[in-house]
Amino acid sequence: MATCNCLLLLFIFVAILESLLFAVIYAGWSSYVYILIDYGFYIELCETNKLSSNIVGNNSVSLMLNNLQTVPNNNADSFYTAISDQNLSTYSLENTTLNRHSCKEQQEQLHLLYSISMVPIFILGLCWGPLIYKFGVTGPKILSIIITCCGCLFLGFVNRDMPLLIVPGMVCVGVGGICLLTINLKISSLLTIGSGLYIAILSGACDSSVITFRIIKVFHDYGVPYKYPFIGFVILHIIVAGSSLLLHRKFDIKPKDEQISEITDEINSNNTETLLEKEKVLDCSFERSYNKNQENYTVNKCPSLKDSLCCLPTISFLFIMSVFMLNFLYYIGTINSRLQNAVPDQVSYFTNVLSYIMFSGIVTAFLPGSMTEWQRKLFKDRKVMKQRTLLPNILPLTIVSVLGIVLHILSFFTSETTLYIEFVVFTVFRSFLFSSAMLFVVSAYPLKHTNVIFPLGLCTGGIFSLSQYAIFLWYNQSTNAQFQVKIFMILLLVTSLVHPLILFITAKGACKKKDTEGKSFVTSREKTTDL
Repeated sequence: MATCNCLLLLFIFVAILESLLFAVIYAGWSSYVYILIDYGFYIELCETNKLSSNIVGNNSVSLMLNNLQTVPNNNADSFYTAISDQNLSTYSLENTTLNRHSCKEQQEQLHLLYSISMVPIFILGLCWGPLIYKFGVTGPKILSIIITCCGCLFLGFVNRDMPLLIVPGMVCVGVGGICLLTINLKISSLLTIGSGLYIAILSGACDSSVITFRIIKVFHDYGVPYKYPFIGFVILHIIVAGSSLLLHRKFDIKPKDEQISEITDEINSNNTETLLEKEKVLDCSFERSYNKNQENYTVNKCPSLKDSLCCLPTISFLFIMSVFMLNFLYYIGTINSRLQNAVPDQVSYFTNVLSYIMFSGIVTAFLPGSMTEWQRKLFKDRKVMKQRTLLPNILPLTIVSVLGIVLHILSFFTSETTLYIEFVVFTVFRSFLFSSAMLFVVSAYPLKHTNVIFPLGLCTGGIFSLSQYAIFLWYNQSTNAQFQVKIFMILLLVTSLVHPLILFITAKGACKKKDTEGKSFVTSREKTTDL
C-alpha cells in the first residue's frame, strides 16, 4: 500500500511537471513575440524602418554604420565596441537585434498570426475526447508527444523568410497541450480525497506554462539563438511525457464492474464522504432519496452524452467559456502592444515581470482549489445530487467574472504601479478561470463525458476568440476607441454572470422536484396503509 501511494504521488508530480512545461505554452506569447520583434519579423511594414530593412538585406556593414550615431566622435574603442554590441555578421543575421521598438503595423501582423493560431488549437483539441474515449490513453498520448515536438521545432526554426511557420508551430504545441491536460485531468478519479485541490494545482501548473517561453527569452537575452532552447525542450518533453505515459499505463482505469463493486461497498458502509469523491468515476450518478422513516441510496441510470450536452447549464457553460477565453487570449495577445504604448523603454522588463508573476499561478491555484473543497464540504449533506454537484461551483465561477471586470477597470490606468497590480489580478483570474471550469465539468458530468465537454468548452472559446483580432484593430484606432473596447469587454464579462445564476436556479428546481416526488411517495404510502 505504501509503495502504491508513493507511486501515485510520483504520478501526480510528473503530471504537474508535464503540465507546467508543456500544457499551455502559447500563454507565454508575450515573451515569444518579443523575440520575434527583436529579430525583425515584419520589420518591413514599419515606415520608419524600411530603409534599415533594405540595408539589412544587402549590406550588414551599412546597418552597423547606421547605428554608430550614438558613438562618440573620434573614439576608436567605442567604434569597435558598438560593432561588437550589435552582434552583426556579413554572412548571417541569426543573432542580430534589429529593432526593439515595434510599430503598429508590425504588431498587428504578429497579432494576426497569433489569432489565427488560436482557432485550430481548440477545434482540433476537440478531437482528443473521442479519441481517448475510444482508444484509451496510450495512442493519443504518443500522438500528442509527436505533435508537441513538431510544434517546438517549427517555432525554433522559424525565420524572417518563413514567418508563417509560427502558425503551425503554435497550433501543434497548443493541440498537444490540450491532450496532455485532458489525460492528466483523469488522474483525479484515482484520488479518494483532495481531487478538487489536485485539479486546481494542475490548472495552476498550466498557468505557469509561460515559463517555457520565458526560459527561451532568457537564453535569447544572453545571445543564444532561440532554436537551441527549443531543441532542448523537445528532448525534455520526450523524457517527461514518456515517463508520464508509463505511469498512466501502470494506473490504468479499472474495469467498470470492479468500480461498481467498490462503490457498492462504499454505499453499504455508508461512507458518504468517500462516496462523493468516487461517485463520478462511474458513468452514472448516485442519488440519495429520503423520507421521514428511512434513508435509501439508489443508483440512477446515467444521462446520455446528448442529455449532458443539451441541458441549460452546459449551454451557459459554453457561453461563459467563450467570454472568458476571449478575455484571456485577448490580454495575452495585446499585452506587448500595450506595453509598447505605455512604457516603450521598459517592454522587456515588464514582459519578464508578467512571466514571473504568471509563473506563480501554481501557487495562486490553491485559492480556487481550497475554495472548491470548502464549498463541497458545505454542500455535501444536501439531499439532492444536483445540489451537491452544482452549488459548490457557483462562487468560484462568479469570482472569475468579477476578477475579469476588475482587470479591465485597472487597464484604464497606465501607471507602472497599476501594471504590477494588473499582472497579479490577471494571474489570479487565469487560475480561477481554468480551475473553476475543470472542477465544474468533473463534478457536474459523468467521467466519460468530461473528455468531450471540457475540450468542447475550449473549442467554442477558441472559435469565439478569433474576434480578438477585430477588437485589436478597433483598440488601435484611437484613444476613444480604446475606451470603447474596455467598456465592451466589461459588459461582456457582466453577461457571464448568467451561468452561476442558471446553476443556482437548476439546483433550486431540482430540490423542488425532489420535494414533490417525496410528497407523492408519502401520499401513496398512506393510501396503501388505509386499504
